[in-house]
Amino acid sequence: MTRREGPVLTFPARVPPGSVRDAIDKTGATAGRMVPIADVALLLETAGFTVTNAAVAPGTALPATRTEVDLADAGVDSVRVVVRANNSAAGSVVVTVHDVTNNLELCRVTVTGVTATTYLGAWTRVVPKGGDSEIEVRVIGDGVFDPLLFTVHLQLRTTQARA
Repeated sequence: MTRREGPVLTFPARVPPGSVRDAIDKTGATAGRMVPIADVALLLETAGFTVTNAAVAPGTALPATRTEVDLADAGVDSVRVVVRANNSAAGSVVVTVHDVTNNLELCRVTVTGVTATTYLGAWTRVVPKGGDSEIEVRVIGDGVFDPLLFTVHLQLRTTQARA
């Protein structure tokens, strides 16, 4: 197996401090149009995190997953949630990433099995409001299911080319 030991992309000069958007623009000018993807790990539990009696909509909030993101600064135009989880019984629960600041669901994925599986949510278009937004994971169930979450990631991407 080939092992990469050098940089993937070398800038002719060090990128000055600034916004992520500036770095993306400089990279795009050097390497051409790209679709940058970022991954924000919201939950990482080797043994799993049990959501006891996952509530019906708006769901059970997981405050430990709260973090701040600035989607506008990063130029993000679509997001998805990726979850490794299983349900406690036959049936389904929904894992969402919720923008608490703007009271808006960003994306969701349905967990259907009793065996730990990785579930990929659909890419969802977003219109960033600007500034930092506090996000959190919420689990929507039937008030009885006890899903077990191992990992929850919010993936962010920019698909729009810049002039």
